[in-house]
Amino acid sequence: MTGELEIIHGMQSLLTSDALRGLAVFASRYLVFLFIPVIAGLGYVRNKRFPLKRVLYDVGWSALTALIVSNTLGKMIGRLRPYEVSAEIIRLIPTPLTAHAFPSSHTAVAFACAAAFAYGLPGWGMIALVAATAVGLGRVFVGVHYPTDVLAGAILGMLCAWLVRLIRTSSAKRKSKPENPST
Repeated sequence: MTGELEIIHGMQSLLTSDALRGLAVFASRYLVFLFIPVIAGLGYVRNKRFPLKRVLYDVGWSALTALIVSNTLGKMIGRLRPYEVSAEIIRLIPTPLTAHAFPSSHTAVAFACAAAFAYGLPGWGMIALVAATAVGLGRVFVGVHYPTDVLAGAILGMLCAWLVRLIRTSSAKRKSKPENPST
């Protein structure tokens, strides 16, 4: 086994109980989907001190952008998943819907949401970044991604959040500029 496969194998050897395996499976499969009820719930909060509408807009568009870009890159690159390369890597979850491993779409979406939260609501952003990290680590623990797939997904997700925020703020600046009347 080489490099990343050894890392995955080592991580999987830490899953010594059903509880730890269950935690890895939860983080890898379901944790990213907890962002949805949190986002929906925050959508009902009315608070003039926090720019929730803008943050939730950024979170939604960042996640969608990350999903589209990561799946497009994955189809173009076509990297096999670790369990397909080595018989020593155990796939602890059902076969993923996509055949490609690089980059991790789950991780990209989780980090896109987390980064968008961090830009607008730093407290929530820190919690979301911890959850996004758990998603990425979970994907490695269950044998469906290499560490570099997760790292690329995290970077991609944060870039998507930055891009969405840049586009929104640029658009808002253009709308707020008064037009120069011609004389």
